[in-house]
Amino acid sequence: MKKAIILLMLVLLFHLSESQVLHTESFAVILDTSKTIKGSFTPDFKFQNLKKDLLEFENTTDITFKFKGNAITIANKIELSKYGKETLLSGGFLYMEYRRIIEKRRLVLEPYAQMHWSDPRGLELKYASGFNFRYRLYYKNLIGMYIGSGPFYEFERWNYDGVPDELLPPNPQKIEKQDFKIGSYISFKWKTPINLDIDISLYHQSKLNEFFYTPRLASSSSIKYNFTDHLGLIVQYQTIYDYAPVVPIDKLFNVLSTTIEVSF
Repeated sequence: MKKAIILLMLVLLFHLSESQVLHTESFAVILDTSKTIKGSFTPDFKFQNLKKDLLEFENTTDITFKFKGNAITIANKIELSKYGKETLLSGGFLYMEYRRIIEKRRLVLEPYAQMHWSDPRGLELKYASGFNFRYRLYYKNLIGMYIGSGPFYEFERWNYDGVPDELLPPNPQKIEKQDFKIGSYISFKWKTPINLDIDISLYHQSKLNEFFYTPRLASSSSIKYNFTDHLGLIVQYQTIYDYAPVVPIDKLFNVLSTTIEVSF
């Protein structure tokens, strides 16, 4: 058992954030059916008194409530860096999801809504709303496998702040885009007996007539070591690959992070 877990850890660490795709399956999911609430937050704050005050703040919070066969998940993230009065970095998201939990039913409806932004990449604003049909492939001994798929509406507003100078058009203008799309995911969650939580998820988004041609793909892999029931160390790697970005930025976006998580 331990050898299998260590091997899986190595695969995850060498497996090829947030921007256009939220890795929603990495948020709190209640595997232990006796729990009614689960959540976590990972704050980070830094202040330096340089020529101008440098303030850096980042926090990710997610929480899931379970009541009478229902579950509501709320998650948000804020990234902010300020040098004096100048904002150097700003990004974040707000996400809400409802899920009906019926122990004997494998298929449930999963409506959601989200808003996020990422100044460094040029994404001024995105909001989306839709629903998934979520199917439980497997659940036993704190191991879960799930798939989901459904339609959603998406609006995005982009600028050219994240575009290299040599690719800038003569008179860059903001671009607004809206579409109806299909989103799908598959996820694997394992709360191991040796204080490790393993979470892997894959995502696919596209317009229905471009399902195989220009999709937006994403993945999230994380390992959490639990020091206690409420304190853990997370190593997480997340990717987004967009075959046809709205503005000429890198198609591949990836984030590797190591954080201390406080959970309840």
